[in-house]
Amino acid sequence: MVDNDDVLLSEYKKTFSKNIHHATSDDKIRIPNDRSLYDELEQRNLLKRFRVAPGLGIHLVKEGEIGLAMLNSAPRFLAPGRYTFISPFSHFLEAVKITGKLIKLGNIQIVTVNQDEIGLSIRNGETILLDPGRYILTAPHIFERSTAANAQYIKLGTYRRITVPVGFVAVAFDVGKQIIIRPEDTESGPFETNSPTFLFDEKNGFQSVQLQVRELDELKVNTRDGVTITAKGLITYRIHDPRTSFMTVQDIHGAVKRAAEATLTSLFLNAAIDEIAPPVPQKLSDGLIQMNTAIEGENFNQHIRDAFLHDFSHKVNQWGIELQDLNIEKLEFDNSVKDLLRKRAQARVETATSLANMRSQTNIAIQQAEREKQQAQIQAEAEAFVTRTKADADFYAAKQHAEAAKVLQEVPLSAQLELKRLDVEMVKATGDRTTFMPMNFSIGDVGMNDKQNGKMYFASNQAGLL
Repeated sequence: MVDNDDVLLSEYKKTFSKNIHHATSDDKIRIPNDRSLYDELEQRNLLKRFRVAPGLGIHLVKEGEIGLAMLNSAPRFLAPGRYTFISPFSHFLEAVKITGKLIKLGNIQIVTVNQDEIGLSIRNGETILLDPGRYILTAPHIFERSTAANAQYIKLGTYRRITVPVGFVAVAFDVGKQIIIRPEDTESGPFETNSPTFLFDEKNGFQSVQLQVRELDELKVNTRDGVTITAKGLITYRIHDPRTSFMTVQDIHGAVKRAAEATLTSLFLNAAIDEIAPPVPQKLSDGLIQMNTAIEGENFNQHIRDAFLHDFSHKVNQWGIELQDLNIEKLEFDNSVKDLLRKRAQARVETATSLANMRSQTNIAIQQAEREKQQAQIQAEAEAFVTRTKADADFYAAKQHAEAAKVLQEVPLSAQLELKRLDVEMVKATGDRTTFMPMNFSIGDVGMNDKQNGKMYFASNQAGLL
């Protein structure tokens, strides 16, 4: 999509720049770089060389100089040498350096434009630009002046030349319309025009589109509850759409400043003193409470900043302005208000301290209950472990007894050995008491004589005292 303003600027440049003439292509006034000034003047029949013997003559023109003379009311340039004028209609004017920037003789001007300059001249009302080089101008072609080629603004007659630096725009007027020239519009070359109605203010025509920091005037405002405060702020913004900004609002920077002051005043008028300067309790590491004035300022500044950006951004966006930030540099109250705020702050401190103590006691009770719960859980787990261990031991013992009984039942010798083990245990238990036990029995003698009544006996009749 093509910007309509860009199309207008392009058409404007085509209309008012096509008749600007540069002398670089005009061979009649420009001296070729490979030709000396003496040769050029001689070719144009403007140079006179001396005709007398060397050393004779009244007027001396040294090497590196050129003489200026009038011969029968005609301007003539004199090459280095000595000259004597006999005719009363001829006279010598002076000798000048050949390297001079401007040499004038009658209706002839020899002009030198340096490499870092641009020359401005007029011929029959037409502006002719002289690029670096040497020129011979004859009236009505008149040299006006030369200026630095990198000058941001050049004016000569109806000719205007504007080069816009980065970070700025040029605001001009022509045929009743405003023209905005951006740096990108002059990337391929300076903006040039020869319109006779073109207007540009050299002092105020270049407008910055960089980040702007503007200090607001000091404001004295009554709050919603009738308290007088003194405030001072600082706004930061930039022009993101220069065409809209300078075409919509006259004195855009002044308008932004005045609108910001009005918005800030409205915010204070609709706020109570407690909202503007609320004391904020802060808990310290040791559990104490104090009023933190730094946090108070930060909270208030953030509140005002958010409200200001919300209310003011929409308005200035329509002006092509991008609002960046608002800083409150000054906020003061009278002494009576300070005493009132101090008393309110003390009351809030006491309330905050009581609440903090209550929260501290609640936290201690919660921690104690948590510890008791953990101890009960540990004790229950220990008792369950003991019970489980005892059950495992009883089960293991029962299992071993069952296996032993099974072995005793299946192997007779095992049963006899078990009886012997029991006898030994009985002797250990009775101490020194005497016990009679069968002796000298054979394994094969062991048996059951009476299987019916289940009685056990030993076949050997030998016994001994143990």
